[in-house]
Amino acid sequence: MKVLFLIHTLGGGGAEKVLVNLANNLDKSKYDVTVMTVINTGINRENIAPHIKYKTILNIPFKKKNHSKSTELKSGSLLSGGGFIKKILASGYSFLWKIIPTRILYKIFIREKYDFEVAFLEGISAKIISSSNNKDSKKIGWIHVDLLNERKSEKFFLNANQEKRCYKNFNQIVCVSNNVSEAFIEKFNFAKSKVLVKYNPLDVADIIGKAQDDVEIDKPKKFLMGTIGRLIHQKGYDRLLRIAKRLADEKYDFELWIIGDGLERDKLEKYIVNTQLEDYVKLLGFRDNPYKYLKLADLFVCSSYAEGFSTVASEAVILGVPIVTVDCSGMKELLGYNNEYGIVTENSEEALHEGLTVILNDEKKYLHYKEKVLKRSSFFNISETVKEIESLLHLQL
Repeated sequence: MKVLFLIHTLGGGGAEKVLVNLANNLDKSKYDVTVMTVINTGINRENIAPHIKYKTILNIPFKKKNHSKSTELKSGSLLSGGGFIKKILASGYSFLWKIIPTRILYKIFIREKYDFEVAFLEGISAKIISSSNNKDSKKIGWIHVDLLNERKSEKFFLNANQEKRCYKNFNQIVCVSNNVSEAFIEKFNFAKSKVLVKYNPLDVADIIGKAQDDVEIDKPKKFLMGTIGRLIHQKGYDRLLRIAKRLADEKYDFELWIIGDGLERDKLEKYIVNTQLEDYVKLLGFRDNPYKYLKLADLFVCSSYAEGFSTVASEAVILGVPIVTVDCSGMKELLGYNNEYGIVTENSEEALHEGLTVILNDEKKYLHYKEKVLKRSSFFNISETVKEIESLLHLQL
């Protein structure tokens, strides 16, 4: 069976990583898999298995750079340039996708016939696949975020009705958590029978293996908190830095490492300097292998305003790193509805601060969660997850 996965780029985000894991692990004796990007960029292209076909729509030249101090919007991206310029270009780029005739785009660039056409992200990918002229293919939309609380996909549609009509063209919607599913059904008034929940497949052995690599910087003697993600508003790093400032003023002995890059880096750096947090917060930039840094952390922190089913939080569980997180989609499914495997606070700055002080003040409670999170790692089994997805494909035929 021929399967097409379409995604915007193969950058360093969680959904991109999950797609590569899924494509690589589908049974190659049963599936002829093509991964296609809208823009030919992203570090995860390097991780596609040799038997997977890779194609792109906009074949813009890509120059590999040192990622330690650079953003995911690399040279070769439509959005390269300074922070202000990037925001202007991003606005124009979004407007272009509102008006571009995706049916013509599909006809020009997706000429092969596939049994399954999968839009692996909201927004552009969904818009293109929904315009498919292949009447024989089964179309699947993969939703990775709570669309009621994170509405960035809307900027690629003229209005809410256009986005709703887009998803009506899919045979099946797959959501990465129960919260994401509930939000999707509520927003678009979808029949529950067309919406399924499938957890993200993660390559546990690969994550544990990469975590053993040497780290070029020493772990501080302070209590080390870590987090990983793009430096964008959705991730809530603005409020995490305000919490860090408050903890510093309260004389807690800690250090916070933030791994990732993005449009808000300059803003966050200015806040760190202006509030004299240089000894407490380190922006490490994008790293090809974030696991070796995450493994060093005493605690993983998630401050996101919205998520789908956090890939990074899942990776922290796999590496046995205790977690304090705000309540965004998937966190209670991951850590238990009564904080069995980690601390899930209300999604607010005050609540996250309180959750962190609970851990910082109570070593016994910290050790309790360090033991519990190790038991939760059995939640992830890539072979079982991939089998479920293969069963989903068969059911669509």
